[in-house]
Amino acid sequence: MITMKRLTSIMLISILAVSVASAQKGKVNSALSQLMAGNTEKAWTLIEQAKTHPKAVDWPKTYYVRGRILQQIGESKDDKIKNLVENPLQKAWNDYQKALKLDEKDRINKDVDLQMATLQIDFINKGINMFNAQKYKEAFGAFQNSLEVGKMPIFNGAVDTSIIYNAALAANNAGMYDEAIKYYKKAKDLDYGGASLYLYMKNAYLAKNDSTDALNILKEGFEKYPDNSNIIVELVNYYLTSGESQQAMEYLQLAKKNDPTNASLYFAEGTLHEKMGNPDKAMESYKKAIEVDSTFFNAYYNLGVLFFNKSVKLYEKANEIMDNDKYAKAKAEADEVLNKAIPYMEKAHQLNPKDVSTMETLKMIYYRLQMKDKLEDIQKQLDAAKAAGGSSDQKK
Repeated sequence: MITMKRLTSIMLISILAVSVASAQKGKVNSALSQLMAGNTEKAWTLIEQAKTHPKAVDWPKTYYVRGRILQQIGESKDDKIKNLVENPLQKAWNDYQKALKLDEKDRINKDVDLQMATLQIDFINKGINMFNAQKYKEAFGAFQNSLEVGKMPIFNGAVDTSIIYNAALAANNAGMYDEAIKYYKKAKDLDYGGASLYLYMKNAYLAKNDSTDALNILKEGFEKYPDNSNIIVELVNYYLTSGESQQAMEYLQLAKKNDPTNASLYFAEGTLHEKMGNPDKAMESYKKAIEVDSTFFNAYYNLGVLFFNKSVKLYEKANEIMDNDKYAKAKAEADEVLNKAIPYMEKAHQLNPKDVSTMETLKMIYYRLQMKDKLEDIQKQLDAAKAAGGSSDQKK
């Protein structure tokens, strides 16, 4: 039988327990009031005190209010507030999720839903800021979080394709190529990103040493954007580097059709003709490159080399001739061809006066043609360039 004294003690304990629980929940409500009043730091202190109590630890509103405060910290421009906690937006998202999980009677879900639109924007802004600060891994994480928030029912399945694309770019710049390709594919499936997306994907595959998929994605991009010069040029470059000249030439003709004032395309055509054993066609292409761009150094240089090499073969044939008259005629023909190299090589020298290869070639031409004054002058320039550590540019 419980005595009156014992009953009074039990009642007192129960009242105290209810009182303590109410006090902790009161701190949660006070934290929200402080937040609404702009006292973020005080609100944070109160919610951290309240959430550790057993009576508040499973209360959905505790995590809703804590998420609100964390979100405010993440949005703050005040360094003191921003430094209250690390990764506040991520933790706000976690707390909102926990509030919904604990809210079995759906009493808090509408309040949480009201925060989702601003939280998504907060993550987007963080992603943009991190991207601009070249903190690409953090940017990728923020864009990922934005997309996760966007899966909430309140958004009715709407997808922000630009954020998917930005997530891919951030992952790519962070060297996270598998993640980049994953998000590039998502953007591609949603028909977002245009022709550039295929070029970025190609680069991501090549960064993984996956040349097969790199080529396949370029071909896919070409099928979708057959008139895009950048994709065509990338296909040309791919086949050039892989030594598949015929395929490169086919895409090169398309590129020229789409971009007829691009001197680099005519230059590439010239190098291809050389590789395919068509020096005369190569000359035509180099001359066209110069016609389009009169300052195209490499085109002048390669033209000069073509005439020089052609003259060398003629000199070799002339040296095999025993008859003096026939030899003189053959040598004169070789001299005539070599003379044609001079204006192109001299123009190349004018455009890049420190290039050693150009000066070495001119030196051989002047020596062969007995142009003593020019030979002496180019020798001085060559000596000076070598003394100064002159360059020898790669021409092809």
